[in-house]
Amino acid sequence: MKVGLVGIGRMGRVLAGVLAGQVDLVIFDRNIERVEKAAEELSVSTVGSLGEMAELGIVILALPDSEVVSCIKVFNDIGKNVTVINIATNASQDMLNSIADSHVKCICAKFIGHAGEIALGHSPVIIVNQFPVEVVAQTVEIFQLVGQVIVGKADLVYTINTVAAQKAIEAGVAIEGVLKQKGISDPGIIKSAIGQVAAGVMKSYADGTLGPFAREIVQSVKHKNETKSL
Repeated sequence: MKVGLVGIGRMGRVLAGVLAGQVDLVIFDRNIERVEKAAEELSVSTVGSLGEMAELGIVILALPDSEVVSCIKVFNDIGKNVTVINIATNASQDMLNSIADSHVKCICAKFIGHAGEIALGHSPVIIVNQFPVEVVAQTVEIFQLVGQVIVGKADLVYTINTVAAQKAIEAGVAIEGVLKQKGISDPGIIKSAIGQVAAGVMKSYADGTLGPFAREIVQSVKHKNETKSL
């Protein structure tokens, strides 16, 4: 299967690395140096324009939401039948539908995952939008190569990722604040406490592999939260 990928930024580069060798991948980015470097490292093809991308028939957009809109408008003007898969969390399915002409079929495939973690080999969950029905199966086929795919309402990922990011940042800020209150201000110690201890515990909680000491803390935290809700 020949698949185009537009955007070799942080997530785009990671996605290209996962798909290379599994599909016939063709990449494009306005940053010529970046795209040529990625193409050489991954042994994939490049094109020099969105017009050439449209010729492929199926294109993934790994771009910021504002650039997704601009890109779809270009595909509208090109006039060729193309399926566009958007992975930008902030670009909603309804917004894409309102912009795209009838020959441009847009579908969202959004990641509950982090580019850095995916680069380390951790599989994300990807929600492929349930509409338009005629392009769901092909989209699922591609993204099953990347992680666990769920077909549903892809725009839910915005809420999921926002809650997860906000709570993680709140925890990091709280850890830093409490340690400093206790007279521990060394940047290396704080970084390790947040990036290794806290992050490791959160991963173990998600995986269900916490040790006895941490499980006791979980019960204590849940009890406090239940008490507050009463």
